[in-house]
Amino acid sequence: MLEFLQGLLAIRDVDQLGFLLAFLGAELLLTLIMGRPYYNARDSLCSVTMGLAYAASIALSAGIMLAMLFWVQQFAFVQMDWTSSAGLILAAYVIVDFLFYAYHRVIHEVRLGWAAHVNHHSSQHFNGGTALRSSFVEAWIEPFFLIPAVLIGIHPVMAVALVSLNHLYQYWIHTRFIGKLGSLEWVFNTPSHHRVHHASNIQYCDRNYGGTFIIWDRLFGTFEREEEEPVFGIRHQLNTWNPIKATFHEWIAIGRDLLRARSLREVGGYLFQPPGWSPEGDGETTRVMQARYREEQAMAATRQAAAD
Repeated sequence: MLEFLQGLLAIRDVDQLGFLLAFLGAELLLTLIMGRPYYNARDSLCSVTMGLAYAASIALSAGIMLAMLFWVQQFAFVQMDWTSSAGLILAAYVIVDFLFYAYHRVIHEVRLGWAAHVNHHSSQHFNGGTALRSSFVEAWIEPFFLIPAVLIGIHPVMAVALVSLNHLYQYWIHTRFIGKLGSLEWVFNTPSHHRVHHASNIQYCDRNYGGTFIIWDRLFGTFEREEEEPVFGIRHQLNTWNPIKATFHEWIAIGRDLLRARSLREVGGYLFQPPGWSPEGDGETTRVMQARYREEQAMAATRQAAAD
């Protein structure tokens, strides 16, 4: 078991930068050959800068976060060797992938999490470089979502290694060169599904959270297929290539809201309600805007049917 775990641990997020940079280089070359407007030099430099900050944060946090998971291990209520068979290893990966789905959904739908994650969505381009835009804060919070895996007996090192493999899988889906993949679209997260996830079109917002598998989105009502052309970025585009502004703009916005909060309820709302929440109830959360969008679509369809 120890040898297997050490082998998995060798594939960490910091080490994966080599894989990602190779993918980035190949996609950039293809972009130049085909003359596609998929890259912008300043945008890519911003992405690389944030990627290096994330790698440094991973290096700093890894030992502390792993120690935390080893401490949790003493409370595990299941004792089993998840490396004893290929089936159990696959099962462990599926469990970790579900935990990633849950984590990914939380950091989109809870404003404090969105402040940590929004920089990953801030680019108006979608390419291999976009995958570099990981928040240095996430390196410190994502391991907490692995606690359930450790409590059911998955070794802490194995849990961290499997989520790193999950990250590695997600690199290749940051591309516009690959179309839909037929029957694979039913089970796996694909470039088409992930383009939806990175789009700012209102019907696409807060959709397709899956890491490796898209089945969780299908099961829990967060799936959306790619139909309309995606407009990449966030609802209120930053229009900046400054990595500091891209990283901290939402934290600053939260700070401003907290300064004007009039009660603990409002403090809690600004921190833990969805982005766009307002204490007056007139906020523009994703769910509110999507309900309005569906209503407008239904009304337009009714008018079209009447005209026909």
